[in-house]
Formats: sequence, C-alpha cells, structure tokens
Amino acid sequence: MSDERENASLRAARPGLTRREFLGLAAATTGATLAGGLTAFGAETGAATPAVAAAESYAPPHGASAGRFAPAPKPEPLPVMVSGVIPRSAWTSAGPAKACVPMNGVNLLTFHHDGDPGGFYQDQIWETARYLERIREFHVQNRFEDIGYHYAIDRAGLVWQLRLTQYRGEHVRNGVDANHVLHRWNDHNVGVVVLGNFMIQEPTQAQKDRICVFGAQLRKEYRLSIAQVKVHQELVTTECPGVNLRPYMDHVRKMQLV
Repeated sequence: MSDERENASLRAARPGLTRREFLGLAAATTGATLAGGLTAFGAETGAATPAVAAAESYAPPHGASAGRFAPAPKPEPLPVMVSGVIPRSAWTSAGPAKACVPMNGVNLLTFHHDGDPGGFYQDQIWETARYLERIREFHVQNRFEDIGYHYAIDRAGLVWQLRLTQYRGEHVRNGVDANHVLHRWNDHNVGVVVLGNFMIQEPTQAQKDRICVFGAQLRKEYRLSIAQVKVHQELVTTECPGVNLRPYMDHVRKMQLV
C-alpha cells in the first residue's frame, strides 16, 4: 500500500455511521506501553542502546499529556487512506526525530500488544490519536528514531499508520539464538501493535477480525508465508503479545486466516 494514496473520509469508509455514533466512537483511549524489552537502534551505527529502564514497560508516565504535535479534538471524520488505514497525519504533525534506517524489503510481520499495566479499554478515536502521540513522544525521549511500530489496531478495530513502512521499525530488540547467532529482528520486519494489555484483558472481537483482514492484506502486499507471521515472544523472551492474544494468533495462523 502506498503512503501517498488519496485519502477518503472515515464516514465513507464506514457507511451508515451517524454523527452521534461517530462522536461516541471518537474520544478516549488512555495509557499504553510498547511492551517487550524493546531496544532503540542508532540510525547510523546500528548499535543497540537500552530504550527503557523498566523491563517490559514502554508506556509514557500515567496521565502524561501529549505535546504540541497532538491533534486538537474536532467533531469531523478522520481521513482514511484508500487501503482503509488512518494516516499518520491524522494523529501527529511531527516527522521522525532523526534519520530513520531504510527498511529495504520486508520478510517478517510481527504482532504485539502494547502492554499498558492498567490495561487499555477505550475505543474513542480522538483519544486514541492523542494517545499515539504520547507514545511517539515517549519513544523519542528514549532515543528512538520515531514511534517504534508501523501500525496499530485500536479497540474499535481501526488501523492506524504509525512509522512509515519505508523505514525499519524499533519494536523488537536484537536476540541471540541457541546457536549464538545474533538476529537483528527489526530488520525487514513490519511491526503491528494491537492496543491493550492481553495479560489482563481480552482483545475485542473487532480487533480479532481486523488482525485477520489486515494481516492477510500485509501478507499479500509483501508476499509473506504464514511462517513469516510472528508474535513478539517467538523472537525474543517477553510476555508480549500476552496470554489472551497468543492462543488466538496461533489459531488464525494454523487456519491460515491471517
């Protein structure tokens, strides 16, 4: 999918949505983490540097406010790309904090949860937008090039564009396997975060449905096999994507629904 494709309105993408329904779907998503012992990478050297002191925690401080790049609430539909994805411009006007490493091809798709310690239960659009901006700011403060993931699936089942897929992400730390081979897991790896902490809560049905549809869309776009669709804990030691999402991911991959 191209990041430059023409946008369409959210109302057009979701026919029959009334203004009341839209406003009810559009205002409160709070606190999330980017869990899993992530590592930030220097754009020039590729050297790993610790991203966050607390293992498994990637959330901004509880109650933190988004800064100057967060969108102001407004009762209008968000734009949606032809692919059905809400573009990055809908939630931030900021670009990357520093030069991003090019992706140079994709051979892996990895699903995550955000791991907010208190869980993530909101499905309102404009709070989701502000929340994503808080995550981006927090990542930048911790020396990431930009927000770590490429896409998010929110509690309403909407897909958000985060880091552009032309750039390598920062969503999985480097790891050494049983044969002592170092794997730079962010290389050629598209990262999708499903909003919520699935150690303590369940993904919504809308999220489950979107995982299948969007996962299949990405697989087709990048010509990936089922074996190239992973969850975070298959790459490195982590709780991510949580005990309540991992079985579903195993099922949909076994049934080739994603």
